[in-house]
Amino acid sequence: MTSPGDSGPRRIANSRRAAPTSSRSAPAPLDAAASTGAADAPDTLGAQDLRTTLRRNAPALAVSLALHALLILLLAFWTLTARDELIEPITTRWASRTATQASAEPPLQAVRIDASGLRGRPAAPSSTPEPPPLAGPAKPVDVSRALSLRSSDASQAPDDVRQAIDAALQWIVRQQQPDGRWMLTGPYPQAGTIDSDSAATALSLLALLGDGQTHQSGRHRAAVDKGLRWLVAQQGGSGDLFDGPSEGLEGHFYAHAMGTICLSEALALSGDEELRPAAERAVAFLVISQNPELGGWRYRPLSSTGVGDLSVTSWCLMALHSARMAGLDAPDETWRLADRFLASVQGDRADGASFRYRPDQPQQHEQRWSMSAKGLLCRQWLGWPADDPAMTSGLAFLTSEAHAPMWAADRRNVYAWYYTAQVLHHLGGEPWRPWFDRTSAVLIAEQDQGTGRTAGSWNPARPRGAFLEWSHGAGRLYLTALCALILETPYRHRAIYEPPAGETSDVDELD
Repeated sequence: MTSPGDSGPRRIANSRRAAPTSSRSAPAPLDAAASTGAADAPDTLGAQDLRTTLRRNAPALAVSLALHALLILLLAFWTLTARDELIEPITTRWASRTATQASAEPPLQAVRIDASGLRGRPAAPSSTPEPPPLAGPAKPVDVSRALSLRSSDASQAPDDVRQAIDAALQWIVRQQQPDGRWMLTGPYPQAGTIDSDSAATALSLLALLGDGQTHQSGRHRAAVDKGLRWLVAQQGGSGDLFDGPSEGLEGHFYAHAMGTICLSEALALSGDEELRPAAERAVAFLVISQNPELGGWRYRPLSSTGVGDLSVTSWCLMALHSARMAGLDAPDETWRLADRFLASVQGDRADGASFRYRPDQPQQHEQRWSMSAKGLLCRQWLGWPADDPAMTSGLAFLTSEAHAPMWAADRRNVYAWYYTAQVLHHLGGEPWRPWFDRTSAVLIAEQDQGTGRTAGSWNPARPRGAFLEWSHGAGRLYLTALCALILETPYRHRAIYEPPAGETSDVDELD
């Protein structure tokens, strides 16, 4: 698996080969007086040989030049027409740049955003495939009180859950580098092979912010402050937060979307206006990177012919949803296009809410769990009612015994649990509370204990074969951040579907 640096275009230094040396001495020039016709033929022997050679080989040289010219034209045509191709559908495969994804997209344009929306989206090409019809209301839900439960107050959670969260965050903070970043590649046991420090930093900050820690308050405020400063320093002129050298890396938009969530939540929780310009640019980059006809996102900014996938799209929508909590909203068109993309990857609504990875690929059995959890959460953000028949059917699928949380080979899927937890929490009641109690018990039982280097974290290599959430590539930090976020679920966001007036939610009772 290659690193982002290895995947980018290589720079090849120009060099000249040294001429081979020979023990044979060069012939001395002929004396003009001794040579027949020297006065009439000023050429040296070397010049005559060169001219003779050129005359003799002229036809072959012409053919060679023609063939090379044709090859250059074919390569140029292929480069200009290359677009997204079908690639292996992996839920969170961040690491390598695929050979079929050479970027032929138009250059990015700056987009100015404010609290009322975004403007300046590039125009779509004139010829585009027929998009699927719009489905659903495409109207984002109210987020005015979404972060009102964020607090590191220990009384919010049961003692065992609170202790597990504290231990996880302490381990995460211990892994921070002096310059403020975190690394998926270590230094710690069972590190990952994916080289994206912006992804590692964003994941770590998400877990800290999820507990109410900010750069202004909380026992980990120094770590959050250093992490946010490092993340903002990575931002490019287009607003991109990815630390890799080129577009098209599989981790590109995962890292950028997670970083956008961090900036948005930190801004919303603290009110620190110094974060707003970076958050605005990050949101603007997401808006102009969406497919302008089909509505999805992928590993690089898409034109109308680029096909998005639900894995990346769900993180991008989560970022835009979080941005609204900080007063930064995307244009209505962005939400309508997102709804269009969700319709393209959703199965028959009458047969339940089942989602697939890409609209141009069939449903994969091993992906249905995580993709359906992602799709249902996105539908909740875009206004599906809690009693929608497809939501009810999808809920039954997610909470079936086949998907009951177990820390076992071919059953552990912390990535799917992360999305399932949010879907169920927003719905509340049954089956949310039993599901969370069971899941938190599993996570607490598997958390490394004691005072050693790994205390407070989770081991991605135990048990062997538990690779459904791709933790064997992303490593211990990734898995630990996801587990902490799951345990924080009841307190990270207020449920979308609030109970009727006069009734209280589970968290309200804890308050």
